Amino acid sequence: MKNNRNFILQAILWIVQGFIVGIGAILPGVSGGTLCYAFGIYDPILDVLSNPIKGLKKHWKMMIFVILGGGLGFVGFAGVTNWLLNLNEAVVLCVFVGLISGTLPDIWKDAGKEGRGTGSYVGLAVSFAAITAVFYVFKSVWHLTIAPNMIGWLICGLLWGLSFIVPGFSSSTLLLFFGIYEKMSEGISTLDFGVLIPLGCAMLLTLLLFSRLMKLVFEKFYSIVSHCVLGFVVATTLMILPSFANVWYNILIYIGCIIAGGIASFFFSKLCNKIKPE
Repeated sequence: MKNNRNFILQAILWIVQGFIVGIGAILPGVSGGTLCYAFGIYDPILDVLSNPIKGLKKHWKMMIFVILGGGLGFVGFAGVTNWLLNLNEAVVLCVFVGLISGTLPDIWKDAGKEGRGTGSYVGLAVSFAAITAVFYVFKSVWHLTIAPNMIGWLICGLLWGLSFIVPGFSSSTLLLFFGIYEKMSEGISTLDFGVLIPLGCAMLLTLLLFSRLMKLVFEKFYSIVSHCVLGFVVATTLMILPSFANVWYNILIYIGCIIAGGIASFFFSKLCNKIKPE
């Protein structure tokens, strides 16, 4: 009876985790890979993508519920995203800053489980600086745009695939910078297959091609790569912080949203760690 109850709770958590990952993937500034990594489902997903037969044999139950939740969050939230961001972009982003911040203690702990050397701290600093510089160049220097056509949707899929296997990489933020985000989210929410098919194909191909490489890199250089991931996460979190208006009650609302998101994420991670199977 206890095992059945724990499995039901675990299945619900997998669905919730997938749902949050799906929402995070569609929300600008948030990396689906970061959330997968934070919730402890990143390694199993890499196992499945790098070796589908062996990975599914071990993780098929988890994948069913995570994909179900992810699909619901990704498609269901696509149509809501623009409305929420237009309603109050700063509040929405602050909540997600809190959600990511609440997972940082677990990410720091996991990154150091095989020790921390000089390379680990160098990787942390370099990755933080690199991702900050890349986002700055895309936003302020190149002013790149992507047309909403077949090639554009393929690029969207490529970037989204990378965001799931490279924690800290936010495809939605880049697509927002490129000026294609609104059209893409509209196509997803209305189930426009002219958008979904090329986007999904490019995403799947990217996942299959690069997941094995990411798994190999993690196995060979776990501490350094994990600290690079942490640098990506911190940089991404800081970059999506909205500009605080010079009105004291707005600042208090923003800080309150960050704190609320952080507390919710922290205790959610603790709950996941408590009941997930060994």
